[in-house]
Amino acid sequence: MGRPSLAAERRQQVLEAASRCLARNGLAGATLEKIAEESGLSRSHVRHYVGNRDDLLLALVEWVQERDDRAFAAAVEQAPPEHRLGVAMDHLFGPWFLGAGDESAVILELIRAGQSDEKLREAMMSGYRLMLGAIDSGLAAEFPDSVPSARRGTAYGLLCLALGNAVISDLDRPLGSGGLIRVAGEALVAQLGAVTSGGASRG
Repeated sequence: MGRPSLAAERRQQVLEAASRCLARNGLAGATLEKIAEESGLSRSHVRHYVGNRDDLLLALVEWVQERDDRAFAAAVEQAPPEHRLGVAMDHLFGPWFLGAGDESAVILELIRAGQSDEKLREAMMSGYRLMLGAIDSGLAAEFPDSVPSARRGTAYGLLCLALGNAVISDLDRPLGSGGLIRVAGEALVAQLGAVTSGGASRG
């Protein structure tokens, strides 16, 4: 396999620097100048490889999604149907979701930016929809007779639990990683099983 192009390497370099700047300085402080300094490139090189600041934020969303959201969806979809829900739960409520470190701060800053930028907001939501679809797929395999709307609501609840727990764990790691959220998630799944005809969870 050939060596990645210089443009791809430089783009990666800029996005990694942007992520660090966003986590450390917040949205207002992540200027092209600071990102250029962090990346070791000139401001003109940053603009050449990624574009202006709006382009950079959008590229950062896509970069995070490629590494995280699509990886999550692929892990669930590639699992045998009977294991999909377990894989989703392990990702949502295990070290994978809690091991983000500074990434939680980056996501929160991107969400803040998306509140006033429709294109950025839609890009962020496409990643969450991808994750919701993967969770729904796991629930559908576990509860094939479940009502789609109830299943979708359960998937949304599981994702919200995981996202909220990731934020809290940044403030209180023992609380966030203590397993309480997994219990809450399993209770939500059990509730779906209880209202599904013939539908006790298979465990």
